[in-house]
Amino acid sequence: MLTQEVEARAADWRHVVVNGTRYDNADPLLSGRDLLDLAGMVPASEHTLIAICNKRTHLIGLDDKVDLKLEDGVVFRAFKSDRAFAWTLDEIGQIWGAADLGVDEVLALFVVGADHELVLEREDQPDVVLRPGGIVSLDGKGTEDIVTRRKRPDFVLVTVFTTAGVFPAEGAERVKPDTLVNDVLKRAAHKLDIKDTANWVVTVDGRDINPALSFAQSGLAGTVELDWGPREGGGGNA
Repeated sequence: MLTQEVEARAADWRHVVVNGTRYDNADPLLSGRDLLDLAGMVPASEHTLIAICNKRTHLIGLDDKVDLKLEDGVVFRAFKSDRAFAWTLDEIGQIWGAADLGVDEVLALFVVGADHELVLEREDQPDVVLRPGGIVSLDGKGTEDIVTRRKRPDFVLVTVFTTAGVFPAEGAERVKPDTLVNDVLKRAAHKLDIKDTANWVVTVDGRDINPALSFAQSGLAGTVELDWGPREGGGGNA
C-alpha cells in the first residue's frame, strides 16, 4: 500500500517504485513485463500495471515500453487483476486496476492542497467528501467522477454509523445546515438496506438528536458523526 508521504518516489531511472517499494534498476527502458518481473509480480500475465505521473494514470501493457529517463517522478501500481476500471479526477480520465479505490491512495498519489478537498460528484445526489480510510467503488454503472474543490465551511459534513455499516462508505455527505437530519438517515437506510428503524435513536457524542430538526436547529456544524441504532435494550432489525 502506498503511503501518504510517497517517500519512495524514484529520484532517477536507477530506482523504480512499484506499490510503494523502491527497486534498483539498471535499464532506463523497461517493458510492462520487465517492471512486473522486477517487483516479483509473476506471472506478469496475471497482473495489471498502472503508471502514475503528473496527476495522470496510464495502463501499461506487458509489451509497452516505458522510458524512465523521460518520466520524471513516475511510480507504478501493480494489481493481481485482469481488469482495468475507469474514473475521472477533475474531468481527466483515469485508470485503476481494482474495483475498490482507496481514498488514502488517491491522497497519496495526487497532491491536494490544505484548503481543498476531494469530492465525489453524482447526479441527483448530494456531494460526498472523500475522507481518509474511505473506499470508492468503481464497479458500478457509469464512471465515478472525483473533483478537487475548495473547502466549504458553510456546509456540514455528515457520516452515519450503524450496525449495518457506514454511510457514505467513501467519507462524508456534504449537506446544507438547513437539511433535516432525517433526510440523511433515510438515504443511509436505503443505501445500507435497513428495514426497521422504529425503535432507533440518533446521537452525537452521546447526545440525543431529534431527526425531525435540521442540523442547524440541532446545533450541529462542521464535521458531524451520527450514531444511529436501537437504544440499549431496544429493538430494530438491520
